[in-house]
Amino acid sequence: MSYSAEFQNPVDASTSARQYVLNSLLFIFTFWAVNQVAYLFTVTEGVSLFYPPSAYAMFLIFLLGGKYLPVHFLAIYLGGLPYRDVFNYNLEMFIPDLRQFVIYGAAGLIIRRINSQRNIIDGKFFYSVMVASLLTALVSTAIFLSGIGLNTLSFSLLIERSSAFFVGNLTGAITAIPIFLLFHQFWKLGWAGFISLLLNNVFKPHKVAALLIIIILTALVIQLGKIDEQFSKYYYLILIPIVWSTVKWGLGNGLVFAFIGNLFALSLFIFLGYSHYGIFEVQIMFTISIVTVILIGLVHDQRDHFYHRAMYDDLTGLANMRLFREVCFTSIARAKRQGHESSVLFIDIDGFKSVNDTFGHKVGDEILQQLSQEIKYCVRDSDSVARFGGDEFVIFLDETSGEKAAEVSEKIIKQLAHPFRIHTDAVELGVSIGISIYPRDGADINTLIRKSDEAMYLAKKEGKSTYRVYGDHRR
Repeated sequence: MSYSAEFQNPVDASTSARQYVLNSLLFIFTFWAVNQVAYLFTVTEGVSLFYPPSAYAMFLIFLLGGKYLPVHFLAIYLGGLPYRDVFNYNLEMFIPDLRQFVIYGAAGLIIRRINSQRNIIDGKFFYSVMVASLLTALVSTAIFLSGIGLNTLSFSLLIERSSAFFVGNLTGAITAIPIFLLFHQFWKLGWAGFISLLLNNVFKPHKVAALLIIIILTALVIQLGKIDEQFSKYYYLILIPIVWSTVKWGLGNGLVFAFIGNLFALSLFIFLGYSHYGIFEVQIMFTISIVTVILIGLVHDQRDHFYHRAMYDDLTGLANMRLFREVCFTSIARAKRQGHESSVLFIDIDGFKSVNDTFGHKVGDEILQQLSQEIKYCVRDSDSVARFGGDEFVIFLDETSGEKAAEVSEKIIKQLAHPFRIHTDAVELGVSIGISIYPRDGADINTLIRKSDEAMYLAKKEGKSTYRVYGDHRR
């Protein structure tokens, strides 16, 4: 009987143990850091305007798995430092910690079961998270109320306390989403990759300008709210640029901007001493803005996804023929006005069928992906490359004569002359290329494609790695 499946390699075991320790330390430290920020927004004893640590831990359990549940409780225990005496731990401290641990730990495992950790930034993830946020807030409130002696409270006081607890938990859960997404990027990319992501995707000059506008409008809302104590009347001023940034730059940037803008609003709220009124209003508007960004961002991203599916080839990422024809129509119209030539290349991969037959379609798809990128490397950004179908590609070379098109063909042939590695085997592939010229060979893209296809078949008769210009019997 073989036990190989039951025992880990000692090296693998030590690596796994070291990774567990590192992840645990990161879990505890980041949870503690979020806790410290939450303490800064305390408005009355036991009430914070901004309390996302519990839901943040829920997301970490979702990301890392159930084996980190002991780390979750340890993080809760240490998260109160230095504001509470953890060395004199008692039942009064243990009960709320246990409530937090059970509710959010269970929620994290459920979200993990529902979603894939490989691709978390999708609609299913966000919808499940919003439902989990609502349910955890409801369950937390119900357990909280069961332990405070309902018979001793008047109905109005009961509503006030339960509303405060529910809104606080819901706000914390919703606002933990952007914090977790930032952590996820850091966890996946490391420090260098994370900083590069922020600089290249978030903190570009034009995006920083938009963020400054959000912050300025946030300060204005707070000042206007001071006059009549109705923040929600002016809050749309913040929502407009936040929603605009989401539509323009996508869900990720929208969440970052919404988070920073709202956190700045809470900071002003505390700094200017508004803690005696408007707590619910500020928390609810914070939650509404995050949810609004998520819903609009998902619609925007889904629209982009449908557009990409409609215009690009799923396998290679190149333009499909629909997009290719649209681009060529515009380019040909411009060529007609300016009186210059353009060229179409029709490319067929020689020997590709044997790759599919010998190694299977999965390997064939991988080869096609490599080929498409190498073909794209050989042309300019202003040129258009599309997958015609199967192992055939077409290229539109804008403002390119027949002589230049021949040079590009030679470059592609040379670029694809190297052997392609498949496991331990090396496969040599060639390309047959046909060239047609606008306006000599046709005035529309369909005619040019047809004639370049005919030229390609003539080249194919001569063997691998050659090209033929339509109407030209010379190589």
